[in-house]
Amino acid sequence: MSYEKLAKGMNRKEAARRLKDVMPSLDRSDDFKGSAPSVFIGSHNYPKVNTGVLSPQHPGDSSLLDSPKQWYSEGYTVEKVASLRTSLVNSREKVRVEESDGFLMNTREVAMAKKPVDIEVSLETKPGSGISGGRVKPVSASGNVEKFILEENPSVERKIEKKYYDTDVKAETAIEELQRKGIDNYKIQNALSTGMLGQEDKRKIVPTRWSITASDDMLSKRIRREVKDYQQLGQIEYYKNSYVGNHFYVFLIPGRWEYELIELKRPGSTWNAAKNTYVPANHEPYSGRSSYAEETAGAYYAARLGALEYLRSRNRQAKVLIVRDVTPKYWAPLGVWIIRETVRNAFEGGRELDEVKDIKWELSNNLKFLYSRIKNKSKILQGRQHSLEDF
Repeated sequence: MSYEKLAKGMNRKEAARRLKDVMPSLDRSDDFKGSAPSVFIGSHNYPKVNTGVLSPQHPGDSSLLDSPKQWYSEGYTVEKVASLRTSLVNSREKVRVEESDGFLMNTREVAMAKKPVDIEVSLETKPGSGISGGRVKPVSASGNVEKFILEENPSVERKIEKKYYDTDVKAETAIEELQRKGIDNYKIQNALSTGMLGQEDKRKIVPTRWSITASDDMLSKRIRREVKDYQQLGQIEYYKNSYVGNHFYVFLIPGRWEYELIELKRPGSTWNAAKNTYVPANHEPYSGRSSYAEETAGAYYAARLGALEYLRSRNRQAKVLIVRDVTPKYWAPLGVWIIRETVRNAFEGGRELDEVKDIKWELSNNLKFLYSRIKNKSKILQGRQHSLEDF
C-alpha cells in the first residue's frame, strides 16, 4: 500500500507535478554517452518489469547524482536533490523477474561497480519526461534501450562479486555478511534489486522500492538480535534532528527492546493535501512484528535501522519511540533515505530526561496540540503508565 492511499491527500500524479516544476531544462537525446552511478528496477506490471541504468546524458563523474549521505551531510535542499535526480535518464528494458539477458548482466555490472561506469546508449526514441518518486529517490526521463555498451570493465566491489558467485547462500545471510564486512547498505540494496544475492534457484529481480525496505528490514533484524543481548539503558535519553522539513524526536527509554514510529503528516506535506494532520503509527514488541508495517511503510524500517545501529554502537538495548513531524517544507517525495540518514545522525547532543512525564512535556512543547493524538496512537507511551519497572 502506498502513502497517498493512506493519507487520502496528495496522489502520485500531484507529487510528480511538483517534482517536474524543479526539473532542469535539458535537451534530451536518443543517443548519448554518460556515466552511470546506479540502477533502477520498476514495479509496474510485475513480474515483467522495467530494468534500467541511470545516468546523465553527458560524460564525467556522476557520483553526486546518487549519493544520499553526501546530500545529507552538505544539507542539500528538496529542490537541489530533486534537480540532481531528475537530470538522470533511465535507459531501460522490460525483463521478467526470474529471467536474465545481456542487458541485465550490464545492469549488474553497474550495481557492483565501485564508481560510476561510462556507458554508450541508443534509445528507441527520445526519453520521455515521466517522473516517479516516493520510497525511492526520484527518477525522471526514461527510454527503451536499442543499444547499450559498457565502455569499460568496471572496478567492482569484490565482496559483492563474491556473494554473486556464491549461489548456495541465502539472500538474508549474504546481506548480513556484506553488512558485517562494511559494505554500504545502498550498495547492498542495488545488489538485491538486480537479483545478485541468494540461492541460485530463488534469485530474481526485485523492484527497487521493495529492495530498499527488504534490505532495511533484514539488516536491522540482524542488529536487533545483537542488541537484545545487551544491558538495558539506565536512563531516558532524548534526541532530535531535522532535515528538509522533517523533524525527528527520538526517545530511548529504559527497558527491553521495543520500537514505535509515529508520523505527523501535516497538511501540504508530501502525500497529504488534506486539511487535517494525518497520524499513522506502527509498533513492534520485544518479539518483533509478524506483518508488514502498513501505516508507516518504508519509513518504519529505515528509522528502525538507524536507531538499532546507534544502540549497537553503545552496547545497550532500550525501548525506542520515534516521532516524525513532516511539515509542508517537505513538499516533494525524495525517498526514505531521508528518514534513514536523519535518524542515523540524530544521536549527537542529546540529553537525559528524569521521568516518563518529561517525554510528554517535550512532545507537547514541540508539537503543540498534537500530543493527545500521539499518545492515543502510542503503545509505548500507554504501556509505560502501567509498567512495574517504573515503581
